Amino acid sequence: MNTPASVVHDELAPWLPPEVDEFMAGLLAGRAGSRRALGNAVRDFHTEVLAPSSSELEFRYAADLALRSRTLLHGGVDALLESLHPDVEWSTPILTTYGLTAGPVLDIHLNGRGLQLYPSPLTAECLALDAPDRRPVLVYPCADHATDDLPDTDALADLLGRTRATVLRALTHSATTTQLSRRTGISLPSTSDHTRILRNAGLITTHRTNGTALHSQTPTAHHLLTGATRGITGQIPKTPAITADNR
Repeated sequence: MNTPASVVHDELAPWLPPEVDEFMAGLLAGRAGSRRALGNAVRDFHTEVLAPSSSELEFRYAADLALRSRTLLHGGVDALLESLHPDVEWSTPILTTYGLTAGPVLDIHLNGRGLQLYPSPLTAECLALDAPDRRPVLVYPCADHATDDLPDTDALADLLGRTRATVLRALTHSATTTQLSRRTGISLPSTSDHTRILRNAGLITTHRTNGTALHSQTPTAHHLLTGATRGITGQIPKTPAITADNR
């Protein structure tokens, strides 16, 4: 609630349409009533959602931080950026991310400002913030577990079939059908068929919004995969959502 009005405006304005409701207009203008309403909403969200889940959220954040620290220590910056998330690609000097839906392309030039990486257990896709005279921020979904080598015997593949097991593992992070097809390297019709079977088996859920189907693992699938290796194979061309150029 004490954040300077200029900061609120810089962080919100790029993401809002030209016409906004009275509340959002008040935030952009720095009005006290809108700021109090937002502050109360944040407190309520913390009380009802974050506080009861704080232990799990802290564990996931710390696990991701430990994983990235080990990667940076043993493989350097290139290895860190190459392994951030299935929807992040690093090709020196450009870091490219891909969103859940086909939206506008945001091209960020770092110009010596650096890039802050922020793992979040509360998002299913990568988000970027590029405010003038501030270090750009890339928010990406926390990794659930470190990736180990595939075992000689893959019990999940024996149970579901190798391709379907790959599809389920690729949903460690929620994905649209197109995104899932890209992650696994299989065709869209085949991806749709596998998601239908996994959904009927109670291993994934599908939420449809504006013609886009977003697939996520169910708790049953999460328990099934606990301790198992998650592998994602194959890539096909993608349309970028965010690019960061360090030149």
